[in-house]
Amino acid sequence: MNKRIKTSIAVLAFTMSSFATNIETDRSWYLAGETMKVNITTDNALIAYAELCDTHNLSAGSVIGIYEGKGAGNIELPSDLHSGYYVLSVYTRDNANVANQLIAIINPLRKSSDDDIEWVQGDSCWVSVDGNADLVSKKGVDARETEGHIIKAHIKNSGNIFKANQIRPSLSIIGKQIHYFEGKMANDSTAEFYTYGVYGKQPLVLSAVTSTDVHLSIEIISPFEALIPRKLPHLVFHYNRSEVEARSIEMQRHHPVKEEKDDENQSEIVPLDYDDTVFGVKPVQTYNLDEYRQFSTVREVLLEYVIYVSKRKVNGATRLFVSINQAPNVNSLPTLVLIDGMPVGNIEQLLNYDARRVHHINIYSGQYTFGNGVYNGILSFVTRSGRLTNYPTEPNMQYLVYEFPE
Repeated sequence: MNKRIKTSIAVLAFTMSSFATNIETDRSWYLAGETMKVNITTDNALIAYAELCDTHNLSAGSVIGIYEGKGAGNIELPSDLHSGYYVLSVYTRDNANVANQLIAIINPLRKSSDDDIEWVQGDSCWVSVDGNADLVSKKGVDARETEGHIIKAHIKNSGNIFKANQIRPSLSIIGKQIHYFEGKMANDSTAEFYTYGVYGKQPLVLSAVTSTDVHLSIEIISPFEALIPRKLPHLVFHYNRSEVEARSIEMQRHHPVKEEKDDENQSEIVPLDYDDTVFGVKPVQTYNLDEYRQFSTVREVLLEYVIYVSKRKVNGATRLFVSINQAPNVNSLPTLVLIDGMPVGNIEQLLNYDARRVHHINIYSGQYTFGNGVYNGILSFVTRSGRLTNYPTEPNMQYLVYEFPE
């Protein structure tokens, strides 16, 4: 039995050690900097997590949507990975079983003290295993993702001064549509957001506000478990120099373009198209500021044109309230104020914002529930770009680009 057959049997046995999920990759070995295509087959799941680890840490990962038991995704391999074997692990949150596959990564452009590779020149390129692997493949059962993707965030609440029931975490997608989610506190410092209806790479804002209107620092938690193997086998790379050089040149040719796009991450993302409905509800009043004389600030626009919106002080802070067919009530539920989907806490900052950057103002009546928050009406400001043009985020908010599973 030749080495190639032995290698195939070893990798197959390694892959089938967990039968809950099946993994297929597009290549038998990869250059650092290439894109790995992953196909997944699994049952009873909407979301799967694919992560690439060595014996030290998580090297790369992807969150993959599952439809009718199948999903496909890409993992961008960092260009600075060391040469050697890695483990590709795939799992779902409601399944304690993990599927694993050995992945050979070759980095001909950079040497590292972590390299674990033996180069054997030959007439073709293929890899073989020398040694055994010892995996940490147990994973505790987490919350089920039966409706959408779960995002977790850590809240730095100054030494647990505030209890979980005093904190209101929120997640909003920045764009011309409203995608606003309020999370629940799993404990005094961890928030969970159950998201749905959002796909692909999107800019989002996380915030955490206490019952006394204190903005706490919040930071997203990696969606990956980072299942680290205890031991990986030595990689023997049987290589043909011309084949490696050709693939390396092709990878380098595309890599600078990819890096340039990553540097301009904001320009890659197209904001969700304008939609004035919220859960299928049309606004009771909408203003297209192209149809009105352009004042310099939002404050002047609200004063001159906008009806159904009142302004008053609550505990010393300015608040806006929607009141339709009813007298303003100081004790009424708060109104959710958004700009490009982001919740606004500092109303004075919004009132002083350049009105010429605002395209639409939408007023929604009725009560709305987002997670644990209940609001009397929504006041939504939509800028021309849909990207918070020159509008600063609130203190301690986190703004980032997140890739939702397709």
